[in-house]
Amino acid sequence: MSWSAWDFASTSGFTASLPLAQSTIDLDVAGRPDERVVERALDDPMTQVMFVNGPRVAVWRSDGVQAPDALMCDADPAAPRPDASAPVGHLNMAFIAGPAVRTEALREGALAVYLGRDRTEDRVVRYIALDVTRLGEQTGPRYESDLLARIGASCDWVELRSFAPCASAREAGLAVSAVAVCSWHASQRFCPSCGAPTRPILGGWAQACTNPEDADRLLFPRIEPAVITAIVDDSDRILLQHNRAWRPRFHSVSAGFVEAGESLEHAVRREAVEEVGIALGDVAYLGSQPWPFPASIMLAFRARALDSHIAVDGDEVESARWFTRDELVRAVACGAIEPPGRASIARHMIESWLGRELA
Repeated sequence: MSWSAWDFASTSGFTASLPLAQSTIDLDVAGRPDERVVERALDDPMTQVMFVNGPRVAVWRSDGVQAPDALMCDADPAAPRPDASAPVGHLNMAFIAGPAVRTEALREGALAVYLGRDRTEDRVVRYIALDVTRLGEQTGPRYESDLLARIGASCDWVELRSFAPCASAREAGLAVSAVAVCSWHASQRFCPSCGAPTRPILGGWAQACTNPEDADRLLFPRIEPAVITAIVDDSDRILLQHNRAWRPRFHSVSAGFVEAGESLEHAVRREAVEEVGIALGDVAYLGSQPWPFPASIMLAFRARALDSHIAVDGDEVESARWFTRDELVRAVACGAIEPPGRASIARHMIESWLGRELA
């Protein structure tokens, strides 16, 4: 059976405009084993340092004031919040030259991550992410962070999902890597095997156990794969669902984590049956998107439903329905449903099926 009007003859380019899937920086993996890679980068006046605070990145305040109520939205699993206006226009990440923050970045207990380099014909620019939450934790006689004061006076903190759609591909890619790696360090400060403290190595992209008896153990960020599926029926309608954990009116496509020992395709089919009682026919891969909230990667598929009968589980999924293109446009326009945020692959999948951007 055919895919009707939504036929992906080729999925190349699907993620080309997806905000969180952009990266133009050379990660310079070969440079990470240098134990002084961060220190050398901070000595270079060409190095640019960005700042991370949980899931937020710093932008210059002249940009952030366009939507102050949208700057903090990480508490909502379907952020940005419905009562917040997303930032508009272009946002500029706040950068400070490496030597200007060298003392703070190399202070004991600080976390500075080497993000990579941007090579042009006449120069190499290196990038560092500095986790300011580590600086804020430090105490001691007469310890005051001049850097934190400078950031507070001139910058605003924008949540990654609000920042990425308003940023360049280069800055969006830097922000995604920085938030992902710094979030991992924040959640894992002790060796899961012996309980000893860990220390950053490989430019911040790994950890080493500090226990002399466990010194050869290397720890790397954990990434949790999740499948996300746009399901279409033979009438070319798309299935959108509302989960109990979501705010009212928010709808999205089917998604769920991959179980241990499970293939991606099996996870796609299992989630559809479990959540909405629909068996799937053809399943095809579309693309992927990092989703560091806190440590996922979203693997996108499109699938054809074998029938249109919906049977929600009533536990995770509260309701689901089929939409034609006109029905979806009208529902969004009148506020009957709220679509996924602009940074999400779910929004991109829905708009690809729709054939244009949602208002």
